Amino acid sequence: MKIPQVINRFNLYKSGNKLVGLTGEVELPVITMLTDSLEGAGTGGNMDVPVIGLTDNMDMSIPYMSINREMFSMANPNEAADLTLRGAIQGTDPATGKISYTSLAVSVRGVVKEITPGSVKAGGKMESSITLTLSYYKIVLDEVTVMEIDKLNGVFVVNGVDVLKEVRDMC
Repeated sequence: MKIPQVINRFNLYKSGNKLVGLTGEVELPVITMLTDSLEGAGTGGNMDVPVIGLTDNMDMSIPYMSINREMFSMANPNEAADLTLRGAIQGTDPATGKISYTSLAVSVRGVVKEITPGSVKAGGKMESSITLTLSYYKIVLDEVTVMEIDKLNGVFVVNGVDVLKEVRDMC
């Protein structure tokens, strides 16, 4: 087992086309399970219970140094944007000290929720961004799907296990 250290490098792709030099950091969406409150006789009080496979909104903001056509190519609310982030996680084997890498692929699909054109200042970055609200989110490490959420097709995979298969078979 290696100790993960840093993201060595990454690239962001839109529909397979590399977006070179447009963004420096992308914060991945937080996954928050929807919950309901369980209360009643025999429970010992109130308890939040996650509803398996249902999540709150998942938003992803892509920051840009300035406004550009690629940013606005995702701005049509009638079309979903498909993005893939590919990177290499650098790590160390604690037994040998050897550096090795883990491949990282994050795929998302979503529609525009917010456009921030940024500010205009001579000699400065505009710090523009576009925020997508996601219907699809997948994280793959070394070719293994560790998380996949497809809200429109009832898919919820954790560490390679399709936790909603039984539910889909019943519906």
